[in-house]
Amino acid sequence: MTRPDATRPHPAAVPPGVSSSSMPRPFRRLRLALSLSSLGQWLCVPALTAMAAVLARDEDVTPELSGVVLDEPGVQAAGLVLVALLLPPVLLAPVGAALAARLDRRAVLLAADALRAALVVSVPLVSMTVWTVAVAFLVGCLPLLWTPAARSALLAALPGGPDGPDGSGAPTQPNAARGNGAAVPVVDGPKAVGRVLFVPAAFAAVLFALIAVIAGAGFGADDQVDAALYVTAVVFLLSAAATAAQGELRGSEVAAVPAPLTLFFRGPGTGAGRGLGLAAGGAALTVAAVVAVARVHTGTLGGGNAGYGAVLACLAVGLGFGLFLGPRVLGPFSRRRLLGLAVIAAGLALIVASLVQNLPVAAFTTAFVGLAAGAAWSAASASVRGGGEAAGSGRPLAYLRSVALIIALAAVAAAPPFAALLGTRRLAGSYHFAGTGAALLIAGLLALLAGLVAFRRLDDRRGIPLGLDLAAALRGEVYTPPRPAAVPEQPVRRNRGVFIAFEGGEGAGKTTQARLAAIWLRDHGYDVVTTHEPGATKIGMRLRAMLLDRDTTGLSDRAETLLYAADRADHVANVVGPAMERGAIVVSDRYVDSSLAYQGYGRGQRVGDIARLNAWATGGLVPDLTVLLEVPPETGLRRLSAPADRIESEPAEFHERVRAGFRALAEADPGRYLILDASRPQGELSREIQYRIREILPDPVPVGTEDATSTFPAIKDF
Repeated sequence: MTRPDATRPHPAAVPPGVSSSSMPRPFRRLRLALSLSSLGQWLCVPALTAMAAVLARDEDVTPELSGVVLDEPGVQAAGLVLVALLLPPVLLAPVGAALAARLDRRAVLLAADALRAALVVSVPLVSMTVWTVAVAFLVGCLPLLWTPAARSALLAALPGGPDGPDGSGAPTQPNAARGNGAAVPVVDGPKAVGRVLFVPAAFAAVLFALIAVIAGAGFGADDQVDAALYVTAVVFLLSAAATAAQGELRGSEVAAVPAPLTLFFRGPGTGAGRGLGLAAGGAALTVAAVVAVARVHTGTLGGGNAGYGAVLACLAVGLGFGLFLGPRVLGPFSRRRLLGLAVIAAGLALIVASLVQNLPVAAFTTAFVGLAAGAAWSAASASVRGGGEAAGSGRPLAYLRSVALIIALAAVAAAPPFAALLGTRRLAGSYHFAGTGAALLIAGLLALLAGLVAFRRLDDRRGIPLGLDLAAALRGEVYTPPRPAAVPEQPVRRNRGVFIAFEGGEGAGKTTQARLAAIWLRDHGYDVVTTHEPGATKIGMRLRAMLLDRDTTGLSDRAETLLYAADRADHVANVVGPAMERGAIVVSDRYVDSSLAYQGYGRGQRVGDIARLNAWATGGLVPDLTVLLEVPPETGLRRLSAPADRIESEPAEFHERVRAGFRALAEADPGRYLILDASRPQGELSREIQYRIREILPDPVPVGTEDATSTFPAIKDF
């Protein structure tokens, strides 16, 4: 069995034989400086949340801190800090990228580190919850400038970049013929940037736990947090010093950043895209829920700041392993199936973590939450980059990032108040169930539900038993169901022909592929009728002239829909119907789905009403196979040689809605559709269409001839 999203080899960040030490020295020095700055940013998360929890507890007039009693002011203050850290990237990301593109890279990096160091130092000096939250917001704003500048500078310093060995700005392959014969190492830029930005997260959590342990030997909880903040400020200053030592920093172009809220509410435009977004949101929910209540939840389990750091470290290490192993584990297994299963596993692990009353066990279980969430994100990214949702476009991955970010913000905003509202409940005997555990339990249940729904929506191996599929993947194989034993075919006389429709947007190549399919069928002895819509009949030609003439103005959307339906009724009555009755194969360029996509999704009319109208007009005739050729609208419109007609002249947004409409129709009835990327070579498309048509072909030789001649027509490729 062939699977459309077969796993591709996962390229390493550095080719075999190229070590990190062989990188240019300026690149290694810049990478160190940026890693230190990223370490400081991640260290701000536990340090500021812990400080807010301590200050809120001290400011509360009636604190209750006896064993398992929930620190309600602390959990809400920690939640406010996390909300303040996440609000800037949700609301201000495009503004930060636009400003960073206009400023000097080195100045941005130095200023961001210096300001963060000053802000962090001010927190223990002021010792107010309100100021801590304000600092968290400012610390969350600065990476909006720092991250694009750091990404730009690091990419420019890579081998092949503006500051690389050749200074050309183009990726450089190993070349022994360059000057002294030394090979220039090739580095995967996005992965190098990703390591600098996200790998320090695990080190930050471990460092916070170590600071808490060391400071806890001779100081109280307040001093432990103060020490963590001072160390964070020192890390930022070291990063600023390392950046200052770089000298001038050149940078590559800073890409525009889409607004997360806009992407989130606009949606992906397809059912599969919504399934991917649901899975990404479920994975983000599990991680964000842990971070939102971990500071106080570890306190209810008898742990302090050291326990808080240990839980965050386990979560971060699990995430790292999940992201690293995600593309590698179960290589032949469907990425979409793996995505749904990983979100389900993350939800189950979070449920277990919420119920256990032992800190080491809870921390260990949290690592599994991170592992499953990281694998889910890796699988979602692989599904998008594999071309399943919009090959060649960065929007689907940006949509997933937006969903994860906004779900994380919602989780850190809702979980702490919910935990504080519930407080601590004594259940059976001495079992105390804190509100933080209840918040984790609810988040785990929601993630489990999201994983189950996403698995159902994204499953691209329907009918294949999951257990057998997993077992085959563990052996490094793709499971193929056994073929049933051959049953002697009984001669059956067909009372009806075969109807094949070709659909797609403008310039997708429908007419060409329909003509090639008809030629192939005729060459193999079939009675074939080729037709098109609109205009296949005399009445249809008059309707076509009205519908497509650019001089036709003032035509209402409903009138346009009715005219297309009228053409289709005459088409079926005089061309398609008679050919089907005599057993011919009808190949049509467009049919009902075009009205559903263009007049329904494109014009914004009710798709159900249009479907009912066309079902009446055609007598309920549905194609046996619909071939959907997909191509980006801008590409298809560039292919047109003749002047654009009335429909082709519609704006790009209209054609995007049409494309999304065709995809939605295909996903609603996958058994009838063959979806193809029309940007591929014409020969490849024709072969795939022929393979699919074979499955529905009747016998071109009259019944009884085989009994007399013992022959069977062979269909062969050419």
